Amino acid sequence: MNDDMLHAYLQHHWAGSSAGAAMFERVGRSHSDTDVAAHVRQLATEINEDREQLRQIIMATGATPSRIAATTGRAMEFAGRFKPNGRLVRRSPLSDLFELEALRDAVTAKRAGWQLLRAATEDDARVDPLQLDELIRRAGDQITRLEDLHLRVGRTVIGA
Repeated sequence: MNDDMLHAYLQHHWAGSSAGAAMFERVGRSHSDTDVAAHVRQLATEINEDREQLRQIIMATGATPSRIAATTGRAMEFAGRFKPNGRLVRRSPLSDLFELEALRDAVTAKRAGWQLLRAATEDDARVDPLQLDELIRRAGDQITRLEDLHLRVGRTVIGA
């Protein structure tokens, strides 16, 4: 991977991590099930830790995390709040379900990014393969927990 492409790829994931961190924090505050919200807040802490590791990787490769990319990512998260949920004014129970799906999708994309970065930088001494292995493992664990929360909320919302 040449540096221009590597840096562009990392900036793309920086934007996504900004959107994801904002989404996790918002869902952790707004989810109607307080136990689910607590789990999401714990995941939000981990997501922010992962984002910090991405920042370190970006800097290790000679780039700087883009403020424009971060702002764009957060704006995309804000725009993503406006989705059909069967209610015009009030929050729908489907919102709790859709938001967990979006969180799971975000972490799945994050894991795919770590996997590609791991494969593409095998011979790049600036990137620690063991760090990436741990980030891939951690994302898998986060996905499993989000799947469990998604099924739990889905049974309540749809099965009710």
